[in-house]
Amino acid sequence: MHKPPASWSRHGWRILLLWALLGAAYSNSFQAALVFDGAKIVMQDSRIHAVTPENIRLIFSEEYWYKGAPSGLYRPLTTFSFLLNYVALSNGPDPAGYHWTNFLLHGINVTLVYALGILIFVDPALALALAALWGLHPLLTDSVTNVAGRADLLAAFGVLAALLCYMKGTQARGPRKLAWLAAMAAAQAAGLFAKENAAVLPAILLLCDLAWPERATWRARASAYAALAVPFAAWLYLRSQVQTHMLIHFLENPLLGAGFLTARLTAVKVIGKLVWLFVWPAGLSADYSYNAIPLFGWHFFQWEDAKALIALAVCLGAALLAFRSRQSRKSLFFFVAFFFVALLPTANLVILIGSIMAERFAYLPSLGLAGCAVLALHMLFRKRAAWIALAFVCLGLSARTYTRNLDWRDELSFWTSTVNVSPASARPHNNLGNTLLPQPGRLPDAIAEFEAALRIWPDYTDAHYNLGNALAQIPGRLPDAIAEYRQALRMEPDFAQAHINLGNLLSQIPGRLPDAIAQFEAALRTDPDLADAHYNLGTILSQIPGRLPDAVAQFQATLRIQPDSAKAHNNLGTVLSQMPGHQSDAIAEYQAALRLQPDYARAHNNLANILLQMPGRLTDAISEYQAALRFEPNLAEAHANLGSAFSEMPGRMAEAIAEYEAALRISPDPEVRRRLDRLLAGKR
Repeated sequence: MHKPPASWSRHGWRILLLWALLGAAYSNSFQAALVFDGAKIVMQDSRIHAVTPENIRLIFSEEYWYKGAPSGLYRPLTTFSFLLNYVALSNGPDPAGYHWTNFLLHGINVTLVYALGILIFVDPALALALAALWGLHPLLTDSVTNVAGRADLLAAFGVLAALLCYMKGTQARGPRKLAWLAAMAAAQAAGLFAKENAAVLPAILLLCDLAWPERATWRARASAYAALAVPFAAWLYLRSQVQTHMLIHFLENPLLGAGFLTARLTAVKVIGKLVWLFVWPAGLSADYSYNAIPLFGWHFFQWEDAKALIALAVCLGAALLAFRSRQSRKSLFFFVAFFFVALLPTANLVILIGSIMAERFAYLPSLGLAGCAVLALHMLFRKRAAWIALAFVCLGLSARTYTRNLDWRDELSFWTSTVNVSPASARPHNNLGNTLLPQPGRLPDAIAEFEAALRIWPDYTDAHYNLGNALAQIPGRLPDAIAEYRQALRMEPDFAQAHINLGNLLSQIPGRLPDAIAQFEAALRTDPDLADAHYNLGTILSQIPGRLPDAVAQFQATLRIQPDSAKAHNNLGTVLSQMPGHQSDAIAEYQAALRLQPDYARAHNNLANILLQMPGRLTDAISEYQAALRFEPNLAEAHANLGSAFSEMPGRMAEAIAEYEAALRISPDPEVRRRLDRLLAGKR
């Protein structure tokens, strides 16, 4: 490492060029949707939907995946950044603002990489090459175009900014040195509170010191390492207050079920795959869950196992090359070691983490690979040839980044692309099936995807559940749907929504109401606050003689959980209307439903039914029936009831006949036909 040029003004055009190149490569990323984890973070995390003291407290006192499965992740700064997007920048659920923020963070990181290149190479041309090769690489789209990649962007910012501050601080004296060290500590804090892998900073600083020991004495460096103790202590203390632990799911990381050596050799194969994706980023995927990367099987002549051995040889060779280059080629030593050190927290070599592989894990480590690539180009080609080669490489990378961004356009394109790249992975098939399920005419395709997921992993609970949802929509497939729900429940007895859906299907079979009730009760034992379970249980109980009070209790429980449920108010009113002495209570419930949903036609009809029975309220009843028909003109019941109301009023016989006829056109009903015939006979 040499002393950089004193003036930075001449670097401005290069930085502008970098931003222009990034803007071109990511120009279509701003139209991408909130998909996969991005949708969960923005739409389901209530902490980011309003700036309140309670939400701020929850951001710093709860884990990252709020109210989700335990993850052991603590990333308050990342969550806070989403709060700023949602509220301060008024982005709400609109994805464009989140993508712009990710792009700006990536641009800042690319600028920091350029500055780092200046400090390492001195030559601005090589610094430009480093920043361009890294910043334009499509392997990074999983962190930039994917909204959930925000954590990696912020963590990388913390590490890069802190590294630059360290390099400048060790060369400064007095107050300037203190300022640089304070900035370094602040950057480290930002990185740690954004994502856990920013904890690699001390090791990266050590690499820098080992590569260029002449920069300062170890005594002079000691103050910098001591300064890092402050953000680490704060992070460890606050994280210790969060009562959570990492829950690793086999689907996400199948290394969980492997032996020690098998798991580590498979992890080495993953490292090899990441390196290969950097070299040839053709098949990029957002999902590498089971069984995208088969476990090492100790079959040395099979290609999948050979990949692990090749990757192991490459890693050992790179480590040996770095060690032998530590004196003669310090930059090479630094970049090779940087890759391995930055990747270590997510490599599953020391401890198993929540995922076997993700491209976003390579966001910061790939800087080491980019540095090695720049050095290789510089050594292998003459200066002009190297720049021509670099220009073509960057053009190809930009084009691939642009096309990769198209995969994030919506859920369908996202999961279709993922299935195409990782056809042996179960979750992409399952999630593509979920995406296809609500689309008209795509039910057979959705079923095919769920079945493909189950062929890969027969014990995939969610796929059994989703296949049950799909089969339930096909006439005659009710027994098959029930079988799928039961299979899901055999593997996960506390799967509350499967209990609810199974109960709904059983309630459609004559004589199975007790079984349906048992399923809803099982769901409520798992989670007493499931509004749907209370509602559905109340609906069934209302059909059983003598169980009306129990039905009332279930609908009231629904409304305690969801007080704005117009359906629950309406159904509670219907049950109360059947109980002597509760007419006024029923009217109050119908009126509550209509305050919440003024166009609720059936609530208007039900309210009219009660008013029709009350002396002097005939006109009010007619008004309610007419309101119901304004909102739902094909509601046959309201036409028939309005016909009955008109038949009780002098001079309204023709209107009564017209309403009965309208009801019969919509739905032939023998009782309505008898009423109409009586009217017509009386008229004659």
